[in-house]
Amino acid sequence: MKTEFDIQLHTIDMYRYNLYHAYTTASGYLALLASALAFAAAGKAWGQADASRALMCAALGVLLLVYTPVTLYLRSKQQVAGSPVFKNALHYTIDDTGITTSQGEMSSTLEWSQVYRIVATKHNILVCINPRNAFIIPRAQVVQEYDAIRRTAREHLETYRFKMKENGMRL
Repeated sequence: MKTEFDIQLHTIDMYRYNLYHAYTTASGYLALLASALAFAAAGKAWGQADASRALMCAALGVLLLVYTPVTLYLRSKQQVAGSPVFKNALHYTIDDTGITTSQGEMSSTLEWSQVYRIVATKHNILVCINPRNAFIIPRAQVVQEYDAIRRTAREHLETYRFKMKENGMRL
């Protein structure tokens, strides 16, 4: 089975990947926990005489919640704008050999044995090369090909490396 398609990566696609990566790792969980603790401390201090302490804790909680998404968006915008690879469409070929990406004269194949894992989120299909890097395939651009991508990946990856739901778009 062979599936071919073209995708154009946009800032929002990169941003969603960066958010997914940031909030599904230990540091993301710690940031959320620290924010919750700051809000809990603000709530506890609110009824006491020291209102400035409550405001500081609440401000810290808001900062922890807002800082990461804002910096991730700015980084995503910079990554997409600064990379010549993202200026043009990427052509993907997914078959029994692996996942081939090509653009112009350049081409690269990632064999199935080299795929760390494949994950389908609400908006992207992430073909992870290692724990930190992935090919980002926007699901909205591969609605027709989703089932074929899923079938092919399912045939070649172990269960623990395969995280794609059967239903195509869950919007």
